[in-house]
Amino acid sequence: MKYLLSLFAIVLFASCGSQNHEHADSASTETTEQTNAGWYGEEFEMTEAISAGDIAGLMSDSSANEFVIKGQIEECCQKKGCWMKVTTADGESMRVSFKDYGFFVPLDAAGSTMTMKGVATYDTIDVDFLKHLAEDGNATQEEIDAITEPELAITFEATGVLID
Repeated sequence: MKYLLSLFAIVLFASCGSQNHEHADSASTETTEQTNAGWYGEEFEMTEAISAGDIAGLMSDSSANEFVIKGQIEECCQKKGCWMKVTTADGESMRVSFKDYGFFVPLDAAGSTMTMKGVATYDTIDVDFLKHLAEDGNATQEEIDAITEPELAITFEATGVLID
């Protein structure tokens, strides 16, 4: 019985390895280049999007700060893709979470251009959560230990993201 299982495993591995490698390599390259593109979360009507760099100037004190924003993904959670940072004005970033933790973006989406819809708010992020986010972003222990103050920031809860 052991002999038959060993023979079956050898035949299985040999048949998997006998495909045309040139075709497989080009197909995997095409797939890798296109894996980030697409919808994440709810699809939304593509109205005129504002630049992520303009968000602070458009924020109001009311809770109705719903926007469609276009920008560059600076960084993503490296554990699940459960948050991302988007570049805003003056080298600042805006932390983006996803409504009801209902969807994630690809771990390698950093550098991609995206359009997202959701609600922006001013929020104070406590030290423990900042450290948690730093861990998710693969920060060094020194960088994590350097976080000692809460941070007032614009945060964005996206209901949908379209990665170009």
